[in-house]
Amino acid sequence: MRPTIVLSAIATSLFLSMGGASQASQNKADGGDSAAPITLPWTARGNEPGWVLTLDAGQMRYRTADGALKIEAELPKPEFRDGTWVYRAPQADLAVSLQRKICRDTMTGMPSPISASVQAGGKTVTGCGGNPSDLLGGGEWQIIAIGDQVVPDGVKVSLTFDTAAGQVSGASGCNRYFGAFKLSGEGLSFAQGMAGSMMACEEVPAGIERAFLSAMAKVQRFDIGSDGSLLLITTDGVTLKSKARPEK
Repeated sequence: MRPTIVLSAIATSLFLSMGGASQASQNKADGGDSAAPITLPWTARGNEPGWVLTLDAGQMRYRTADGALKIEAELPKPEFRDGTWVYRAPQADLAVSLQRKICRDTMTGMPSPISASVQAGGKTVTGCGGNPSDLLGGGEWQIIAIGDQVVPDGVKVSLTFDTAAGQVSGASGCNRYFGAFKLSGEGLSFAQGMAGSMMACEEVPAGIERAFLSAMAKVQRFDIGSDGSLLLITTDGVTLKSKARPEK
């Protein structure tokens, strides 16, 4: 059984507006913000069959991994209906639908913030788009349990990701820590031997700190749970659970 670290999450604001995509009348009709959930350039990918979609510089470009199908079309303004943004090329057999919904790569399990569906060449394929790092940033994650060990009141254990710098920092139970993390196409890991302060700790926070730092060193990938929780998956059976910072 694969070990997991669970970080309960309130969804981070992941999505930036794309110029010209928002329409006031459509906002009213759908009861929400219709700004497209992407910034250009933007890429989505899928597997079995492999394909790549790129939206950039006023163009939509779609190709299959085997090169059997290539389509280029002018990038239209998206239509927004029922939580889905649809880019429909008027003069080509190409339509792209995007949703603010967690998508997982079918080969690696890596989560991405946008689910994509592409209709091209008479077929429909699905895949993922956006930057997985957007799912990690945005504020502090506060741990409330390490395995079966509940973090007691008055002891703080937390993580804050600086995704631009590739750094993570927080409270480890008694001391503060900081160090690097690496997010690749296949997983998430933290630098071994995090730097930190060296205050003397009482027995309970010292034990919490040892357990937390040990688990951090074994993280190998992450996922997002159906309830919006963040899962950090380790190489052993220790599970850390955290709640996110309050939604603003």
